[in-house]
Amino acid sequence: MSQRSRLVTLNTGRSRSLQTAAGIVVATIFVVLLASVGTARADSHQYSVVARIDANSAGLTERDIVVRLENVSVPAMTIKASPDIPRNIAIVMDAGPDQAKVLSKEKDLAIALMNGLSDAGTSFTVASAATSSKTQAPTLDRSVAIEHIREITGDNGERTNVPIYDALGAAIRQISLAPGLRVIIFVGEGNDGGSSVTYAELRRLAESNHVTVYAALVAEHSLRGARSILRYGRNLQELTLDTAGLFFENQKTAKAAEQIRESVRRLRLITFVMPFPQPGRCKISVSSLRGKRLPAQKAISLP
Repeated sequence: MSQRSRLVTLNTGRSRSLQTAAGIVVATIFVVLLASVGTARADSHQYSVVARIDANSAGLTERDIVVRLENVSVPAMTIKASPDIPRNIAIVMDAGPDQAKVLSKEKDLAIALMNGLSDAGTSFTVASAATSSKTQAPTLDRSVAIEHIREITGDNGERTNVPIYDALGAAIRQISLAPGLRVIIFVGEGNDGGSSVTYAELRRLAESNHVTVYAALVAEHSLRGARSILRYGRNLQELTLDTAGLFFENQKTAKAAEQIRESVRRLRLITFVMPFPQPGRCKISVSSLRGKRLPAQKAISLP
């Protein structure tokens, strides 16, 4: 073999060795990158928040939404609404002794809401708040839910404490077993007494399960008065504001039903990734890229 041939053979061998080594290095880098990405995904967690859009924002997509968690902004991953996702609605009726004269009005409002919100993807849960509260199983059949409403009877006897928060908490736990949008609609006077669930626990339940709360106060007396003596539904009003819901006081049935129905139709479930979440209550806000803040949950509670 000539000297030139030996040199060519030697160079070729070295070239193949270098190519092999380079391939190993590239493969190693690729594996390390994949491992890094996998670790980042494992350390991130997906959560949901409910926001309410208006007529001018109906065309918003996830690319138009920014979620702010305390001092950190993250993009939205998805934005979904009924009928693309299920809608779980619980109507909680105040059936305490003070409501005997207006229970029929409560029922009229509840039935009007069901008739306006019923569709193939909406389930209804009916609950009564009284000295002996009761929560019915969810149903997709509007007629069954309406029959549950009609069967509610009020407490008789003297004025007594009504465990409103216990009934609301039970309804939240019930609808939180199913995915999708979750809505509580309370209809009644609104004063709680004797509940084992505190208001702070009730709020935490709603926040941790992205539940939107509506309250339509119905009473045979005026709900207005000086702040020092007005206590009807004060915490419920705060809860609706904190969860993207609405609050009404002794409004006519048709008007209240239409406003609540329209608001529920505008609810959107927005998912996002929270890097390195910490247990506790985290303040949250939702805005469009145009800088407009949307009515949304004001906080989420992490276990």
